[in-house]
Amino acid sequence: MEKGKHYDCLVLGSGPAGLYAALSCAKKGYATAVIENRSWGGTGFRDGCLPVKKILDRIKVFQKYNSMFQGRHPGGILRPGNFLFDDKTDGRQIEARVLGRLKEAGVETVFGDGSFVSERVFQIDNRTIRADRIVIATGTSPSAPEGILLDGDRIISHREAVNLKDLPEKMIIIGGNVEGIEFASIFTFLGVKVTVVEQEREILPRNDRDLVQPLLNSLGKQGTVLKSGVKVVSLTAGGDCAELITEKGDILRSEKVLVTGLRAPNFPRGLDKTGIDYSPWGIPVDKKLETNISGVFASGDINGLHGMAHIAIQQGAFITEGFNGKAAPKDYSTLPRAVFSIPEIAGAGKQEWELKESGTEYKAVSFALKNSWRGYSRGMGTGFIKLLFDGKEQLLGIWMTGENASEIMSASGLLLTKRVSKREILNNLFIHPTLGEGILEGAFLA
Repeated sequence: MEKGKHYDCLVLGSGPAGLYAALSCAKKGYATAVIENRSWGGTGFRDGCLPVKKILDRIKVFQKYNSMFQGRHPGGILRPGNFLFDDKTDGRQIEARVLGRLKEAGVETVFGDGSFVSERVFQIDNRTIRADRIVIATGTSPSAPEGILLDGDRIISHREAVNLKDLPEKMIIIGGNVEGIEFASIFTFLGVKVTVVEQEREILPRNDRDLVQPLLNSLGKQGTVLKSGVKVVSLTAGGDCAELITEKGDILRSEKVLVTGLRAPNFPRGLDKTGIDYSPWGIPVDKKLETNISGVFASGDINGLHGMAHIAIQQGAFITEGFNGKAAPKDYSTLPRAVFSIPEIAGAGKQEWELKESGTEYKAVSFALKNSWRGYSRGMGTGFIKLLFDGKEQLLGIWMTGENASEIMSASGLLLTKRVSKREILNNLFIHPTLGEGILEGAFLA
């Protein structure tokens, strides 16, 4: 990059929001550059979401392979390294994919830790970069409750967890949230004695218990200890372990404590020189994803609207619409979401607890995957798809627990957005035999 070069668009950050913002800008013909100060791909692709799923995918393949061979491993002894994320190999492959897409789109890339000089000027090393529009997509970083220090050794975040080479005998996971339960699935499988501590009264709170119970049963059978309604008041590291003290005075010790669920905004350096409004929760934006400064946008986790990678991707993809004064999609009432645990939970729309809480009349029907023809061919014993209809037989929610739930429910948000009815489901064809036919079977039962 040349000293003092001017761009139509400058994107700060290369995670899901930044990558797709840059691709969107380039697609529209804007001369675009991306600056990354940590690792290409950010948390979503490089340091968190994708690496966790890559590990879980390996575990799921092994479990299927192991069941076929009834415990015999023709390939030899399997070690943790066969499953955990290899930073040098896996990480570099992900970075290469991100850089490859940017290069193919004609986007310039710069690595380094720069700083705002003013609202349209960014300084990195001895180079001054000017841009007509700037997209801040710097995301968030792992955080911890007040009084707890993430030391990267005994008290760790997802960044250290995915790269562990020497597994501890015991691990405490603070947070029975999505992140915490996904890691519980991983480390329990790898033979670590895992204890999950959640301050809410339920693990995976604000989810229907029938969706969550198969997962809890699976973890329990493998030896995971699940403690809900437990508030942590102290966590310290010293010597060969970390010590956790609960509000009731109970003391728990383990070699590693993984803190999950809390994030802090990654504010670019020099932000205070720009006049851009920001708070401890992020950078507020309007319907165009524009900050209070004209021409400066904030996309993804940094704007505090939501903390999911698929929302960050959508915001990045729509960022150029905001350049032209158009609003970005911000209705998350039909947001599809998933827990990539073993088994998985996924779906979109309302759950029964929400409908009961609001006094909404509804009808629920569940179809067991083992009763589907594909479930029969796979010898499935657990899992189901649940459909929730209102009094007019329009879909209010669609949820699944079981194998490949995230794949089957990937487009479930679209069904809710279109307010699909039971009749419309029945009037359409599903590929046979698939687990997705459970949607059709459920509507037929209803």
